[in-house]
Amino acid sequence: MSKLINEYLKLKQSKLVYFIVASVLLSPIALMLLVVILNSDPKYNSVTYLEYMSLVLKFIVSIVGLTMYNWIAAEIVAREFRMDTVKSQLTIPISRSSFLFSKLTLISILLVLMTVWSFLISVIISIGFDFKGLTYAITIKLLIVYIKSAVLMLPFAYFTVLMVIFFRQTLAPMVINLFILIISSVARITDLFAIFPWTAPYRIIFISADHIDTSYTLGHSYIAILLLGIVSMYFANNKINTMEI
Repeated sequence: MSKLINEYLKLKQSKLVYFIVASVLLSPIALMLLVVILNSDPKYNSVTYLEYMSLVLKFIVSIVGLTMYNWIAAEIVAREFRMDTVKSQLTIPISRSSFLFSKLTLISILLVLMTVWSFLISVIISIGFDFKGLTYAITIKLLIVYIKSAVLMLPFAYFTVLMVIFFRQTLAPMVINLFILIISSVARITDLFAIFPWTAPYRIIFISADHIDTSYTLGHSYIAILLLGIVSMYFANNKINTMEI
């Protein structure tokens, strides 16, 4: 717990906080502007509360989770190498694994909270614009879906952390993530998008198993995501424990 509190205090004092705020605001505000444009066009029917909230979540799962969330995860770990504080962190007489898992715990809590904050801002915007269909029951169901989506995206961040530990900097991992984003776009039009870990969350959240022409079940999608997370944590832990400082 003390390690986690220490990680939180370091995060609170860093400039990364501003990027976190920007990441939280991006999806609700960007999609709000899109909705305003669509609602001003007589060719479109008014966008409902459920449609707006769905658009925000799709943007988070498809774009923000693969870019901004991953950059935040990368920066939380990479700054230890950049500031050369990793030496003191890994030479004190405690398990090196605790260094890694305190980072992963902070990243996990932070990314879930960021998704919830984006959700709350989206709800406030929906109330302000008086989107049709806004009810308490739907809002609670949507909150659960947002949290589930955030948890499903956590393995993306764990993979990014593995890349940061391997390269000891942020640039290369983010280039790899951008490459994965391109692959994800291609995977969406193939049968493999159901088991490609970076597109599987989208399939689970937005596409019913009854409305998809693929031989892969939802179980396969969950397994693909779980394997990415487990394999990333395993190799990250192995690398941090064998790293020469």
